[in-house]
Amino acid sequence: MKTPATPNPIVLLMLGLWVVWGFGLETVGRRLALELNGVVVSSRDHPSKGAPRYSTEYILRGDDGRDYSYVAGATDAALPRSLPVGTCLTKRKWHFDYERDGQTINDFPIAFYAVVSGIGLACLIWSFFIWRDQRRSKNQFAKS
Repeated sequence: MKTPATPNPIVLLMLGLWVVWGFGLETVGRRLALELNGVVVSSRDHPSKGAPRYSTEYILRGDDGRDYSYVAGATDAALPRSLPVGTCLTKRKWHFDYERDGQTINDFPIAFYAVVSGIGLACLIWSFFIWRDQRRSKNQFAKS
């Protein structure tokens, strides 16, 4: 009877790290770390609205009267693009939702990212167990 093929632990490790980094840290982490509070005083789309992967550069005026910039990219980590001048945005750190003109909006697909991150973590754990079993097999073979 033929034993089933065991995945390469390095491939699983790399896949798991890529998923955790790309979907976890780069998307979920950036969304959670984002903090904004101000009114849009300038909005410019790059390259232009409607392009497949455009971004919007905003200048926001905070409560203290200072202007600062925010670039909304084409990922779920960013707030919406192409918001009109005069839009009031508030995004608190460690929250997925944000307020747009006083209305709370929760458009972050948390269930999707939880499932994908779980798959990434499972790949990392699985790679560790395969690696451990392969090391045990080598050690037992060397002792015999």
